[in-house]
Amino acid sequence: FLLNKVISLAEFAPFVTDFAAVLLLIAAAIVWSALFYSVFGEKIPMTGYAYFAAVFVSCPLISEVFTYFLHNGIAIGYLSCAVSLCCMREWQNSMRKPRKGSGLWEKPDCPAVTKLAAAAVFLWIAMGCYESFMILWLAGLLLLLLSERIRLGTERTARTGERGVFGTLAGGALAALAAVLLRSLMIVVLTKAFHLEYLQGEAVQRSVTEMLGWMVQTGAFGELIMILKRTFVLYGVFAYAYLPIRIFVLSAVVITVVTLVRVIRGRDLWALILLPTAYLAAFSLLFIEGKATLYRSAQFLPVFCGYGVLLFVYAVWKVTAWWERKTQKSQNSRICRGVRGIAILVLAVIVWNQCMDMTKWFYIDKQKYDAAVQTVDQIALDLERDFDTSKPVIFTGNYEIPYSIVKDAYVSYGDSKYYKMKRLTDLIDPDLLDKYNRGSRGVWVAQTPALSVIDWGRYAFDSDAELVKFFAMHGHSLVACGDIDRYAEAEEESLKLGISTGWIYRG
Repeated sequence: FLLNKVISLAEFAPFVTDFAAVLLLIAAAIVWSALFYSVFGEKIPMTGYAYFAAVFVSCPLISEVFTYFLHNGIAIGYLSCAVSLCCMREWQNSMRKPRKGSGLWEKPDCPAVTKLAAAAVFLWIAMGCYESFMILWLAGLLLLLLSERIRLGTERTARTGERGVFGTLAGGALAALAAVLLRSLMIVVLTKAFHLEYLQGEAVQRSVTEMLGWMVQTGAFGELIMILKRTFVLYGVFAYAYLPIRIFVLSAVVITVVTLVRVIRGRDLWALILLPTAYLAAFSLLFIEGKATLYRSAQFLPVFCGYGVLLFVYAVWKVTAWWERKTQKSQNSRICRGVRGIAILVLAVIVWNQCMDMTKWFYIDKQKYDAAVQTVDQIALDLERDFDTSKPVIFTGNYEIPYSIVKDAYVSYGDSKYYKMKRLTDLIDPDLLDKYNRGSRGVWVAQTPALSVIDWGRYAFDSDAELVKFFAMHGHSLVACGDIDRYAEAEEESLKLGISTGWIYRG
């Protein structure tokens, strides 16, 4: 909001806005790569960091977020999260350096405090873009600590390693608390400075206690079990039909295997603790909101997919280097180089498939938009021809996107993928997969691609004012009804009259 007052970011400029978002997203991928390079260094070749960035940028799930939220906001959020974690890494390193008259993790000096403050500021910026970036930041901090354990290989950890983990987590807690306080202060200051008090009544505002209140209600345990079941479907079972979830599951397998090797060979209990904690942090939003995390809120997923690729390269290079040292035969060296080449080829195929999938979803979004514009033009033509458009208008009912456009967002009931998913979910709950059935269209696997801009505009913020704005964007001047109570009356009236598809009623 404050930036829009200075450089008018809100004025959407096609191609320029998208191009800026792409540059920011690339910068975010580079900074995330640099973050993990600060841990692994040359233990992972540059190929690994390059593929981390490529898998991160090309993750098709980003297309669900980009079409739902501000393009630059998402890219800035990823970049700010990465910069914040880099500041945390610098603070961590500065605290580990022994200073005269002090031991490790003793009284911090001024530069160390500055780095921690910088981490809080960049996290504050990320949260200003999208609140769920706090989840990504926390999961990223835990992945950073996990990476330190994995980097040790077969080495045994010293007792000071425990202090390092606790110290980093304590510093992270301070940075997170400072970011939350800064965000609260920012909201108060901007509300007063720009007289935005009128928006407080329209905005959805919930305190932490209100959001967590569902946990103490009757039947909370059963509701939690159902949330976990739904999460299993969204981020596990749908791997059969949705590419980004498939890559996420494969990356989880790689991360788990590499971590367990570290746990067994290095007898590292901390690695065993940090692995599930990182995933628990990633999915912590389901405990806060009381529902399965939506794909558009899963900013952590591209980073976890890229991290799985990074550890895959680490494992392949580690094993082949060990085999070369053990055998010391030229023939085996050629075999090892061949294995590395195959690994690179596999990653190239993954990146290619992700790029194709993301392109498909963006093209579907373009088709959806064109269909919505045609529908709006037809409605406006009828209104302008037969009615007085200077009077307020209320839209009721629903709009369904043509199935031919969004069919890839569903799995039909006769598809072999449906039977695979059904067999898996039936082991837990025979009715579980049915919760994602959408009539004759099939099982709804891709969320945002199947949503309509017309339906959103119809129900956004308890009125159809956003839909009226959409009409105005395409040259049709309509007047939105300012009385919220009239919308409920209009819905009831339409039901009484039995209004059918395409009906226009003069109230």
